[in-house]
Amino acid sequence: MTDKKTHWRQQLAESRKRLLDILDELTPEQWQTVVYSEGNTWTVRDIVSHLVDSENGMSIHIYKIRKGRETVPENFDLTRWNAGVKQRTGDTSNAELRQRLDAVRARLLEGLDSLEEHEWALTGRHPFRGVITIEQYYETISGHEFTHAADIEQAIGRK
Repeated sequence: MTDKKTHWRQQLAESRKRLLDILDELTPEQWQTVVYSEGNTWTVRDIVSHLVDSENGMSIHIYKIRKGRETVPENFDLTRWNAGVKQRTGDTSNAELRQRLDAVRARLLEGLDSLEEHEWALTGRHPFRGVITIEQYYETISGHEFTHAADIEQAIGRK
């Protein structure tokens, strides 16, 4: 069990380091760089808000799975949820978003540290991936962060 905890702590640390390395180099103007323009326009700032929101949500899902509760209904509309991230985040500064990244990650790691061996295989419904295990939730969080970090890099012309 310790090996799984160590593995996912390391993966989460790597994905976060990659994201923060990029964010640390951004000028205030680059935070407004458009990353996605299909449908709603999403800037770097919007992506960071989305990462905070989604990690918080998945952390709550893990908690609910451990308690035997439903995570999201089968007909959950992820597109509509993601479209509302700007409203849920509100008018926060870039520094506040960075603080929120840290706070959400700290809560996620507290949950990770308290997992018992049998809980890794417990399942719940993820809005995009369907029914997945708690371990797959950690995989999703790390992969999600890596994916958006790469998208930000491409948008700002870093890569």
